Amino acid sequence: MTHSRSSSFATGRRLRAALAVTGASLALIALTGCAPAGDAEPTATATAKPSGTATSEPSATAEPSATATATPAPAAEGTAVDKSCDQVLTADDVYDLNPNVSLDGDYAATSDTAVTATEYNGISCGWRNQSSGEVIEVSLAMPNDTLANTLKDAALAGGDIVPTYGSVPDVEGYFSATTGTAQVFTGGYWVAVTSPTMIEPRDAERIMGTVLGNL
Repeated sequence: MTHSRSSSFATGRRLRAALAVTGASLALIALTGCAPAGDAEPTATATAKPSGTATSEPSATAEPSATATATPAPAAEGTAVDKSCDQVLTADDVYDLNPNVSLDGDYAATSDTAVTATEYNGISCGWRNQSSGEVIEVSLAMPNDTLANTLKDAALAGGDIVPTYGSVPDVEGYFSATTGTAQVFTGGYWVAVTSPTMIEPRDAERIMGTVLGNL
């Protein structure tokens, strides 16, 4: 009976030892399984998407600038006019306006408008008052849009818009009391009349109306 108790006691000790070992192993396994838990998830930096700068669209400056593709404005030019001085104002026209006025055979362009007209393939004509010696200058040109816009700006800068020379917008009229010059833009023509006797827009109405009627 003594041997049997010893054997049972030894067996119990081994069982307890085995259980202890088993418990320790399970604890170790549990610890081992949990140990990398903090490292199992990828870090935020490891999974971060590429930064915005890496995938950003090309900057707006990559597009060609507007000035690089702009078309230059046409040069200021004038077409040769299809009228002569005696067509701009006929002898009958001049007589009706003033019987004391006749074509000036020694005429040379002197006013700014007359000089400009001749520079751009236009004509300038002069009629002299036989009593006073004063000269009336009439010039005619056919400017392109670029030149016409420049001439209109100059006319407005040096004078005023006049609506009595014709129907707007078909006829654009201007008058400068400083130079005694009336100007009209109509149907592709530029007409200028200059006289020292013209001090108001209405002073040019009769002669300007006659010239416009001959175009």
